[in-house]
Amino acid sequence: MTDIMHPHDGNRIRFRRLIIAALILIGVVILAVVSAVSIHRKSRLGQIEEGLQFLKAQESKDPQEVEQVLSKQKKARMKSERAEMQKKLENGTIDVWSLFGDTVIMGDSRAVGFSAFGFLPQSRVLAASGNTIDKIKDQEDELVQLNPSTLFLCYGLNDIVAGLWDTKEDYANDYEAILDELHQKLPDTAIYVNQTIPVQQAAINETPAFGNVPEWSKAVHQMVQKKGYGWVDMDDLVSAHQDLYDADAIHMQKEFYPLWATQMMLSVYDSQQKDGESTGVSGTSDAGNAVNSTSATSTDGSVQSGSAD
Repeated sequence: MTDIMHPHDGNRIRFRRLIIAALILIGVVILAVVSAVSIHRKSRLGQIEEGLQFLKAQESKDPQEVEQVLSKQKKARMKSERAEMQKKLENGTIDVWSLFGDTVIMGDSRAVGFSAFGFLPQSRVLAASGNTIDKIKDQEDELVQLNPSTLFLCYGLNDIVAGLWDTKEDYANDYEAILDELHQKLPDTAIYVNQTIPVQQAAINETPAFGNVPEWSKAVHQMVQKKGYGWVDMDDLVSAHQDLYDADAIHMQKEFYPLWATQMMLSVYDSQQKDGESTGVSGTSDAGNAVNSTSATSTDGSVQSGSAD
């Protein structure tokens, strides 16, 4: 007599097969997880072992030699981080103007461009045509009320031709006294002096005194370094963008200002790294708060004889 399988028997067989397949799948997953954990653990152990070997290797070396190696590694890391920061500023990943929210710029007609071109509000640009450093005192009360976290000073051209200082040393000494007074009134404000942007040869031909810009700027730079204030070096930037001078060979075109602003913020970044602070320019102001640029009246581009305006 032929045996007939009951329908329930078939269901039980299929159920067993499903259970077996599920158990096999679970086993495969568990093996994969265990394998991944093991590989990660071996990798971590390898890194730890590598680190221990490095430290053991240093034990036999002179401490000064070890310090030099670590210093070299730190400089390489800082250089890489700075390059990344510069890239982000230049390609717009970080809006450079968003970093100027709690910043004030003081200076002459070149500084006026920051507000005249609509990049920054006029309330944050205390500048005027013909200004020299002796005009800073006239705006000290307004500056103290603003109480910025960072102050950028942009002077030099008018100072050289004004006849108020006989030598670059006299000028640097008076500049130093002004900076010290500003620091006394604004102790929590980081002060940066912009290198005076030189004029092109056509302007020097008309006003030979402008040819003294490099020497006077060098004297100011030496003073700034001695006192520990911030410095914004402009040599490389200006050399690379000679095409962004105005027709007067003195003032700068609108396209130059974002580049100038980037150079300022990179100078702040460099100071932060040098002082051992956390990397990033956000320490200057709230990088998340973009500056709401306000429209400003145009500046007079004309240049009076013997003055940079």
